[in-house]
Amino acid sequence: MIPIALLIAASAPVESPAAFVRRVYAGYSHSGYNPLTIPEQVFAPALTAAIQRDSSSGEVGYLDGDPLCDCQDYDRISAKILSIRQPNAYSADARIHVKLGPKEMRDLRLSLILTASGWRIADVVGADGHSLLKELQHSNAKR
Repeated sequence: MIPIALLIAASAPVESPAAFVRRVYAGYSHSGYNPLTIPEQVFAPALTAAIQRDSSSGEVGYLDGDPLCDCQDYDRISAKILSIRQPNAYSADARIHVKLGPKEMRDLRLSLILTASGWRIADVVGADGHSLLKELQHSNAKR
């Protein structure tokens, strides 16, 4: 049986995974953009909950920067989608090349899921190969 949220999501016109990723990274063209200020509009519910729990104590938790650039401070962020693979209608994997100014760059992997609100990022895997969701869950469990 298909969950009702997915049926609702399937009935509404939804942007493609690539369009969602482009829209999220286009936010960096606006001064002061930070996906962590509106996590529910960018991240899937489980990752949003882990991010909010990580910062709920008022102290710096595991997440000490912006997970979509794997950075803390930056001049300008630009991102290029290297590939998107969509194994089914409800999930996708994106490889992103992120440039931070003229000399610093990194590649990230985003796991996307289709929610009732549209595509959301379920996990971010940095150049170090670590899953943001797993690291946040592990850190939150220790607190």
